[in-house]
Amino acid sequence: MSWNESDILAARRAIFEAAQDMLAGTLSYVEGARKIFAAMEASRLDQWDADLLPFVGIVSETDALPFGEMRTHWQAAALDALQPKIAEMEAWARRVGEPYCINLVDRFSSGKIELRPWGG
Repeated sequence: MSWNESDILAARRAIFEAAQDMLAGTLSYVEGARKIFAAMEASRLDQWDADLLPFVGIVSETDALPFGEMRTHWQAAALDALQPKIAEMEAWARRVGEPYCINLVDRFSSGKIELRPWGG
């Protein structure tokens, strides 16, 4: 697969924005983890990055739960029955993910992870 700079930077921005949004409370930690996970490969960051790996775990532990757009495909009664588990896993995802969101926002904000075109 070929990678170009604009795709890499777009993926990195998606990770940065998801981390910011989770910290701001405008994006759930489960949904944010899914966004980060979806952008990881294209971001060309180290697959073993200590600040990204926890989000792989969050996605793995919550992949059967309906979040975001997926909820529109579920019956209301099924969502109601799952709500306690969803709330429990969201709280867990926040406990696990919050320190790594802080680290990611710091790394992006300080330029430790590049968000601008190289050489420009």
